[in-house]
Amino acid sequence: MSLFRSLQHQPRVITLFTHDVASKPSVLIMQQLRGDQSDKFNIEVHTKFPTLDQLQYMQGINSAALQAQVATLSELMRRDSSYETFGKDLKECAKSGIWNPRTSLWVDWEKKRMGNDASSVKALLEKL
Repeated sequence: MSLFRSLQHQPRVITLFTHDVASKPSVLIMQQLRGDQSDKFNIEVHTKFPTLDQLQYMQGINSAALQAQVATLSELMRRDSSYETFGKDLKECAKSGIWNPRTSLWVDWEKKRMGNDASSVKALLEKL
């Protein structure tokens, strides 16, 4: 079997950015992803704030969802990649008002899809 063929059968990586893995929004998103299509995805849970490169990429996918999640998005986009918020613990970011604690953010990097609730995951799965 060729390497390309092997890669075709690899599950896609979906990243969940959350300040609390046990929060209701995070649990609902993970339940949707682990449903009938669970063999198609690997879920990576990140509890650190995204990097500047990740923010820039996500803004190109769904700027409205990103703005709803990151209160200071426009300010952060003007910062250098070494700025203290990038890579900071999301619990701290939620406490300081940078990160919205009422939702979590998921990203399908390969298909360029993202959202901040379980219904957006469901919409992604229906398109498969």
